[in-house]
Amino acid sequence: VTSGWDSPSQTRFASGQYVYLTGSGFQEGQQYAIIRKLKDPNRWEGFTGQRSAVAQAGQPYGEIAHATIVQGGVRGNTAIALVTFTCDGIVPHDLAIPFVERPTPRYKDPGPFDPYALPNGKTTGRIILAKDWDQLVGKGRIVYLNIGADKGVKPGDYFHVTRFYKDLMKDPGDSLSFKASTLEETQALPNIPSSKIDELPRRALGNLMVMNVSPKSSTGILTFTMEDTKVGDGVEMFEPPPPPPPPPAVSTMPSINCVPNPATVKRGESSTVTCDATSPDNHPLTFSYSTSAGRITPRDNNALLDTSDVAPGPVAVTGTVTDDRNQTASSTANVNVEPPPAAPTPTSQTINFKRNSAYVDNKAKAILDGVALQLQQQADATAVVIGHSDTGERKSLATLRANNVKNYLVGKGIDPKRIETRTSVTPSGTAEVWIVPAGTSIPAEAAPAEAPPAATTPPAPTRKRSSRKKSAPAATSPH
Repeated sequence: VTSGWDSPSQTRFASGQYVYLTGSGFQEGQQYAIIRKLKDPNRWEGFTGQRSAVAQAGQPYGEIAHATIVQGGVRGNTAIALVTFTCDGIVPHDLAIPFVERPTPRYKDPGPFDPYALPNGKTTGRIILAKDWDQLVGKGRIVYLNIGADKGVKPGDYFHVTRFYKDLMKDPGDSLSFKASTLEETQALPNIPSSKIDELPRRALGNLMVMNVSPKSSTGILTFTMEDTKVGDGVEMFEPPPPPPPPPAVSTMPSINCVPNPATVKRGESSTVTCDATSPDNHPLTFSYSTSAGRITPRDNNALLDTSDVAPGPVAVTGTVTDDRNQTASSTANVNVEPPPAAPTPTSQTINFKRNSAYVDNKAKAILDGVALQLQQQADATAVVIGHSDTGERKSLATLRANNVKNYLVGKGIDPKRIETRTSVTPSGTAEVWIVPAGTSIPAEAAPAEAPPAATTPPAPTRKRSSRKKSAPAATSPH
C-alpha cells in the first residue's frame, strides 16, 4: 500500500475508501488481504524467553483489512483498490496478498468447566503473544500459541489455559508476594517454604478455540476466562464432549382436537362438536365431518349433530382436517344419547271439608299452597278442581267447595283462566285438585264429573193490587 485517495493529507484508510497498491500481477475484481508486519515497540518480555519463543514461531503478521481491485483500476504496476472491510486503519507500507478464504471452525460446547482439571497427557504449549502485544487478555481476545500444524494442531481444536503457582515465582511482580510475610504478629510458625509451591495444584483459567494454524504456531480466540489470561500461560488440548443429538424433525402434519357440547343429550336434542385445528407451518386448512348416527350440519370448525332419529347410545362424530398438501388428521368426539324423558302425567291432591261446610281451613290451605307453587313452576300446566258433596249433604256444596278452592288459588296469584271447576256425583266430603301438564288430561278413572250448574237469576217479586177503594175528590168551596 503506497497511498490513497486523499494522500498526503490522509494517512489512515477505512472501509469504503480507495487505496493504491504497487506490485505486479493485478487483475480487476481480485480481492486482497491487507496485512501488517508486526514488531513489539516496547521490547519488554511478558515472560522470560518471550522474544526467543516468538522468533522460533516465525515473523508475526496482523490481518487488518480486505480490498478489491476496481473495474479499470489496473494501471501498470499500480492498482486502485476499494477497501471493503477493516478491523484497523490501513496505512502506507501495509502489505497486500491475494485473499484466501479460510474455513471457519464450528463452535462446540466445551461442557462444564473444571478449574482444577488434571493433566490429560494431550498436546501442551504456551501463549507467546497477544494481539496488539497486550500482556493481559480476556474473553473474546486473540492469542498466539507456540504450537502449530507440526504438533498436529488444527482449526477447531480446544485448549485449556493453565497456570502453575511455580510460574508466578518467575514473574517479577507476582514473585514479590511470595517474599512477603503471611504470618500474623502473634503467629509463631514460619512462612511456607518455596519448595512447597511445587506441590500446589495446577489451575485451569479458561478455554480457547484454535481459528487458524501455521506450521509452527496457531491463532486462537479465548471463549471463556475465569480471570485475566497472561502471555506466558500454558495451554493443554482437550476434547469437548460430543454434542447432544439433534432435535427431532418438526412435523408438518396438521393436528385437530374435537370436543362435544354437551357431551350427553336426550334423544331429539342437538350437540355442537367444535374442532380446533392447527398447522405447524401455517398452511390453510379445510374441515370435513362424519357421524356414526344422526345428521350432521357442518359450519367451518363446528358441526351440529341432530339426534332426532338416533337410538339411545353413543354416537361418534369424527372431524377431519386437510391442508393444501393433502396431509390429514382426524379426531373423534363421542356424544351419549339418552332416551327421551317420560311424558308428564297429571297429579292430584285431595282437600277435605267438614260436614256441611265449604270452608277452606288451614290444613287445606297448606295443601293448596303447594298446588299454587307447582302451577307457578309449570307455567303451561292447568288445574281442574272437582267438588263433591257427601251423602246427606246438599248437592250445592260440591259447587261451593270447588269454587272456594279456585278462589284460594286465584288469591295466590294463579290466573283464573288456568283453573277449571267441576262437580262430581260421587259422594264425598272433599274436593279433588288435579294439576294437568300441557298436552295431557286427567285420567279416565277419575271420578265422573259434571260441570257445575249455571247460576240462575231469582224471579222478580210481583206487586199485589190494593183492595182499598179510591176516595171521591173533596168538594171545593165556591169562590
